[in-house]
Amino acid sequence: MRKSTTFCFLFFWQFTILAQTIFNVSSQSQFDSALDQANEGDSIVWDSGTYPDIFMDIDEDGVVITAEVNGGVVFNGASRVVIRGDQITLSGFQFIGGDIGTNDVIEIRGSDILITQININEYTCYKYLIVDEESRFTTISFSNFENRLNLDDQNILSILIGEQPGFHKVQYCSFKNFDGEGNDFGIEPIRIGLSTQGNLNGRNVVEFCYFSNCDGDGELISYKGAQNIIRYNTFIDNSVAELVLRNGDQAVVYGNFFINNMGGIRVREGQNHFIYNNYFQDLDRRAIFLQNDPVDPLDNIHIYFNTIINSGEIRLGGSGDSPPSNVYFANNIFSNPTDDLFEDPTGNEMWLGNISSGSLGISRPNTGLEDIDPQLVQNELGYFQLEETSPAINAGVSGYPDILEFEGVEFDSELLLDLLMQSRPEPDVDKDVGAVEFSTEIVQPHATEQNTGPSYLSTLQFVSINTSATEGGSVLLEPEQQEYALGSIINATAIPNELFVFAGWQGDLEGTENPQRFEVMENMEIRAIFEPSIILSSNNEFENQNEISVYPNPSSERLSIKVNSPFITGLKFEVFSIEGRKTSIHSEFVSVQDALNSGIDISTLLPGIYFVKMEFYSTDRSVQRSQLMRFVKN
Repeated sequence: MRKSTTFCFLFFWQFTILAQTIFNVSSQSQFDSALDQANEGDSIVWDSGTYPDIFMDIDEDGVVITAEVNGGVVFNGASRVVIRGDQITLSGFQFIGGDIGTNDVIEIRGSDILITQININEYTCYKYLIVDEESRFTTISFSNFENRLNLDDQNILSILIGEQPGFHKVQYCSFKNFDGEGNDFGIEPIRIGLSTQGNLNGRNVVEFCYFSNCDGDGELISYKGAQNIIRYNTFIDNSVAELVLRNGDQAVVYGNFFINNMGGIRVREGQNHFIYNNYFQDLDRRAIFLQNDPVDPLDNIHIYFNTIINSGEIRLGGSGDSPPSNVYFANNIFSNPTDDLFEDPTGNEMWLGNISSGSLGISRPNTGLEDIDPQLVQNELGYFQLEETSPAINAGVSGYPDILEFEGVEFDSELLLDLLMQSRPEPDVDKDVGAVEFSTEIVQPHATEQNTGPSYLSTLQFVSINTSATEGGSVLLEPEQQEYALGSIINATAIPNELFVFAGWQGDLEGTENPQRFEVMENMEIRAIFEPSIILSSNNEFENQNEISVYPNPSSERLSIKVNSPFITGLKFEVFSIEGRKTSIHSEFVSVQDALNSGIDISTLLPGIYFVKMEFYSTDRSVQRSQLMRFVKN
């Protein structure tokens, strides 16, 4: 296998590289011949049709393998895929009704892989898809996994964890209709890691996925590694299952909807788990279950800013010899339980700023768990949100432990957003208690049956979005794809370079917020406006670039700003990520001397490349100059 030299962030490189050769194929022999001839950047296109017993053993690097029409190529019989090469795209295929015994439908061993627009349904097999330990940076998007025929003890999508983090993503996928009785039968839709890999850092992300009628096992996602992110998913109508944190530490679970399931989240083992900004409604048995497990007792479990309504109890794990320790409940809403809100307390839970309404089930702590109606109103879709007079508004409290950060993966570790990705104010006392800030935006899940899975299985209308930018920048849409469903919610991020800074949006977006979240409409035009990062006054004395320096660069802790101009007396600064996202690091007006002595504290930033935007002021506080400078946090 040839070694890949493409950087990990180029998941969608195939959209920007012009294919050198396109091979059209309609048989196993034609495919094998095309693969032998293909070079990096070439495409192999399957003609529409149904093909039995096709084995795609892909060992070439940099090849796009796709269907003539998305969904128009159906593989069955003994058809399966093994990807050994790097930088491979597999797109547009359906695998329906096949039987491959104990083989996997798709096995991924290479790195920088994109699996998209795939449908696997009614297969008899081992796994529907497996990502092996040696793979890194695989993205699985807009695919459907449904109704495996055999009920052997095997999960559907398995991500294994190696000695190095995988940084894999599963996004906008649907998992549906796996029959069974729950319990521990092993038909989990997703398993991350093995029990033996619980001490390894995966740094994988499962986001914007839809899980419904997945009853083959009691676990919807079986978490068995460390440092993985589960966010913005919908778990609905799963009558015997819940999300389970098994072997491994430092799970981050936020922004998810748990609706009409047996349960919400079961935390069986591990330390330093963070559960926040989640919404739980109409759960039969338990919303959150903290187990008393002697194998790896729970410690430092953090449950912040969640909303739990009309559901079974929260089990606190007090019965047994290994109760959870250091459990923090902060700024949650607990309302209208089907029986009691809590059971089985340890007596050592820490409560900060929570609101409860209904039968408590435990002795009320002296502080931190107030008995008051949160004043929730049910919207037209059946979900609950704050009324204008709710006591939860601006009622947040501080004092809870910070959320951990993991190198190489970005997530909302500072609680800057709520469940709906609306901005949360700072400080904590201005935040609303519960998962959602009060607003006119309707509370509803991000992931639905219609906006997940392959577009060719959806009844939604899909459109393209035209983006452009003035000189000095570009626009990134997340998720990055060719077409978007009308009504779907995506993000636009303006990305600057070293000489230009983002100034604002034109077309269908307005303002200077970056990134900006918006709803997809027809015929959208999004244009980012950039201006030179160095704006000189009319005075020649500001033209010398060497008058201003930021050092040391790289730095791990603090940057000093040195200004050698007598005409500049003070400054303000803001710090941005390389993608143009504003961080929480900023200042009001500071003197030149304070900027030199105190500098900029960057110790909380993840390693990477950043920009600091500075505005420089003269004695009369008029702006004399703006400058954007790049630095490296190590």
